[in-house]
Amino acid sequence: MAINDLFDAAMTFPVVPFTFLTVAVVVYWLLIMVGGSAPGAGDGVPLNVTGSVFLVFAWLATLAGTLIHTGDVAAHPPGLPASIVIAVVALVAAGLGTALLARPIRRLFRPGRPADPARLVGTICVVRTGEVGPDAGQAEVTGPDGAPVVIEVRHDGIEELRPGNTAMIHDYDVEHRVFWVTAFDPKLGTTP
Repeated sequence: MAINDLFDAAMTFPVVPFTFLTVAVVVYWLLIMVGGSAPGAGDGVPLNVTGSVFLVFAWLATLAGTLIHTGDVAAHPPGLPASIVIAVVALVAAGLGTALLARPIRRLFRPGRPADPARLVGTICVVRTGEVGPDAGQAEVTGPDGAPVVIEVRHDGIEELRPGNTAMIHDYDVEHRVFWVTAFDPKLGTTP
């Protein structure tokens, strides 16, 4: 079997619609890799992942069915009844293949254990709002994965906390979901 036979099979009915859809899937995922948005993770497998797997399986199944039915597609393309049977069998096979593959893929998209905010207690943060007081304020801290995270902070001390000041997180208020901070001088390693 030569590459020409594969191309001829890919461009005959019932394979040709799936060929163009598979090309669209490949272009879509190339755009995602270059800088598009990632698939959204929810409770299950995102539709764009499931749809892509289904279309690729359908294309492979119709291609295989066409090549098995007629060895030389260019000389003897499948007729309409054979094409309909190949397409139906391919869609059923693609559905079963996608269902079987969805279970392991679902594990990849399962949300992880939520991060415990109390793990940030004892870390240093940088104030980002105009002022931090007992009622309002935000600061930026480096999360466990190294990414910057903006958190709600409160401060009831005498010293002022302005934008760019460093502070140490000393408590987490679970009820109000805020961190309590104290002014911190990184040069001295203590509070001023």
